[in-house]
Amino acid sequence: MILICLLIKGMNALSEQLREQKTINREVNICGIGLHCGRPVKLVLKPAPADSGIVFKRTDLKGHPEIKAVVDNVTSTRRSTTIGHRDISIKVQTIEHLMAALRVFNIDNVMIEIDNEELPALDGSAQLYGELLKKAGVKGQKKTKRIFKIKQSIHLKEKDTYLGLFPSDVFKINYLLKYDHPIIGTEYLEYIFDKESFTKEIMPARTFGFKSEVENLKKRGLALGGSLQNAVLLDKDGVVNDLRFDDEFVRHKVLDMVGDLYLNGPIICEIIGIKTGHRNNYELNRHIQALKIKNGWGE
Repeated sequence: MILICLLIKGMNALSEQLREQKTINREVNICGIGLHCGRPVKLVLKPAPADSGIVFKRTDLKGHPEIKAVVDNVTSTRRSTTIGHRDISIKVQTIEHLMAALRVFNIDNVMIEIDNEELPALDGSAQLYGELLKKAGVKGQKKTKRIFKIKQSIHLKEKDTYLGLFPSDVFKINYLLKYDHPIIGTEYLEYIFDKESFTKEIMPARTFGFKSEVENLKKRGLALGGSLQNAVLLDKDGVVNDLRFDDEFVRHKVLDMVGDLYLNGPIICEIIGIKTGHRNNYELNRHIQALKIKNGWGE
């Protein structure tokens, strides 16, 4: 059971700032293997018109169905964030790393063509997606984008996990990660979002998993494409491959959170997260979306 508490700060739950909308300047592509499905996939990013949003197109399926990257289209949060159409069983899996990179470059409108059900894992981080977007370039568009500034506190608590959202003048994340493992233990990161630091300090942080879980995950159809090239692997005593940061695990959690929350577009708030994952991020997204609708700012 999730305990939810809302604390009203002022008359309105949100205020807004405006900036120009942005898309990429030119088409780019990248190929790789899906972390969970284990199949090869090609991703093509194309410029898109203002107000079109972030849209995925399944070019491998009849009719090339499109799925918009918004909260209402989330269909699963099992080990990643998946969007899709429930009625016709079409999905795009593991979108969070690309979404985080799009957030860094403030890309609001882009058409993403994909020829399989899952995005490429690449090196397990968002670093190569950032390099791809840098190559694509950013182009301003003659319409405005709302940046929502949170003015209402939300607390989501379930068992030993907690997510709190608070008013702030900057986008800030405080995250506490705790595992009963000699390498991870307890890690804490206080991070204020900006493009330069996110690119250098957060985007290179890779997804991670435990050797003891691998066999069971594969039986469930997960981590079929996992390898030491796209994930940090931990055995019972330590890390199998080298870390990029001493606290790479908590940095990756922040990366995932930024990507997941971009399903609501850019927001300004302070977040406190304790031992949370994609499902918790989705629940918080639903409440942020409800605040937007309440204020007449729904998509």
